Amino acid sequence: MTELASFVDAHVGKRIRLLRGLRKFSQEKLAKALGITFQQVQKYERGANRVGAGRLYELAQVLEVPVGFFFDELDGFASPAAGPGNLQEEQAPFQQDDGGGEKMAEAPQEKNGSGIELLMLPETMELAQAYYSIREEKIRQQLMNFIRDVARRSR
Repeated sequence: MTELASFVDAHVGKRIRLLRGLRKFSQEKLAKALGITFQQVQKYERGANRVGAGRLYELAQVLEVPVGFFFDELDGFASPAAGPGNLQEEQAPFQQDDGGGEKMAEAPQEKNGSGIELLMLPETMELAQAYYSIREEKIRQQLMNFIRDVARRSR
């Protein structure tokens, strides 16, 4: 296995772990949905085992994301065939619609690593759960504006 392949496998594994956590699936629940063992899910999440195309498609279906989501934020990855004279297609990263027809802004990626690493922090999950427990959309929007303002001032 090449260094690039293992890097990609680890990245895909992190994305699987992120989505599993966001969907509140245990490794056992995800494994059952895929017809595999929870140990296999662990190996995928660690990047120890490669996820085949068919399995990746199944994961995307179960976790309700496009297959491309698993490759978003994959820095420094280019196909060996990419180069002058070869066809290269750019793909926009997956963005979740916030329900209001506008795309949600991406979080700044500072100090704590990539966006995916920030999403895997326990306090990120706690913040998201608390935010969505607020029933009134107007209050949630005011809170979001406040947080953005504080973040902007603290830079």
